[in-house]
Amino acid sequence: MKPIYLVALLALGSVSCVDDLPKLQILSATPPDPDCTVPAGRQLLSGSLNLALASNYQLGLIVASNVVDTPITVGGENLTDPDRNAIYVTELDLSYRTVPELNIPSATVPIYGSFRAAGNGSMLLPIYTADALRALIPATQGGNIVDTLVTLKVRGKMVDGSEMETNEITYSVQVETLVLTCPPDESFEPRTAACDQRGQNGVVPACT
Repeated sequence: MKPIYLVALLALGSVSCVDDLPKLQILSATPPDPDCTVPAGRQLLSGSLNLALASNYQLGLIVASNVVDTPITVGGENLTDPDRNAIYVTELDLSYRTVPELNIPSATVPIYGSFRAAGNGSMLLPIYTADALRALIPATQGGNIVDTLVTLKVRGKMVDGSEMETNEITYSVQVETLVLTCPPDESFEPRTAACDQRGQNGVVPACT
């Protein structure tokens, strides 16, 4: 399984949370740009994955901290520690439904990242476990397509030890294994971008 990338929030410390909202809220989902940046102004409701070109599906999440920042100032000097109420994410819950049904087991994957309060940030992570890929690879041979619904939630803790979890989201991905080839005397361009998107959402490499 590819490593999980997390981008820390650049914001301030906090002392309380807005009522009826998770402390860390997933706002939108979208694939990353080739440089691994997760764009905040783009949303994708579903995607596709060609396992002949990509080994997993990288999903970017835009998240917001709903912990309200209340700085403490004395004599005009801000004494607030920006990390005193940081959120630490520790687990990623994943579950799957597929058509046809492959009975992929749910899983909890350990992750690590930290987020400060009162701001937006992003997370970038692969959404298929090793068990999921072991089921999908043979199921998509011979031109077969498997429709998957991936449900995920992130869990973690505050500095004081209290537990937190994000809202739950479900993302749809159509999975296939479609082998592509280049004309004679040509080959696919090498991978140079950190988050090369070939194999995701219809992106294919150029032949040179």
